Amino acid sequence: MKLFSKQALITLGFVIMAPMTANAATVHLDAKTNTNTNAVELSLKAGTYTVNPFKDDTYTAWNAWNGTVTGCDGAGANCSKGWINSYSIVTPTETIFTSNLGRYANAELALADALGATFTLASDAIVKFFIKDSNSKDNIGGMSLNVSAVPIPAAAFLFAPALLGFMGLRRRAQKSVA
Repeated sequence: MKLFSKQALITLGFVIMAPMTANAATVHLDAKTNTNTNAVELSLKAGTYTVNPFKDDTYTAWNAWNGTVTGCDGAGANCSKGWINSYSIVTPTETIFTSNLGRYANAELALADALGATFTLASDAIVKFFIKDSNSKDNIGGMSLNVSAVPIPAAAFLFAPALLGFMGLRRRAQKSVA
């Protein structure tokens, strides 16, 4: 006797895999307006996410001194004032301040040393992204962030058929005992 038809197994496979697909979003943080009091909010599903800064036509990095750059070393790093690559993330369970604490001669150098972040949501939630600066009036630039769901490992796809197989074996064993 067949436990499951081929069509039922295919449908079950799609139902299992549908919530496991990776989602992605781009967040643009303006250093002057997207501070902690005006964060960019994303509604995200439960899961683990990576955040990676990237260069696009909107933002690369930001400067807290109206574009002023001073005191840099020969490599364009370790400036007393310069371009920054920091951003903050607030989830229901944690606040993440992401920065290498460096200041750079230009936005491209700042982006090259920018750090990514990872966070996990136990349930669907609103996540806030912003640039932390107590005096944002003289800021220029911003950060562009790629927020991506971490895909569930391929081993998870093998778990469902194995579980169905064990259920079928258990059912057969129960019938043969009776």
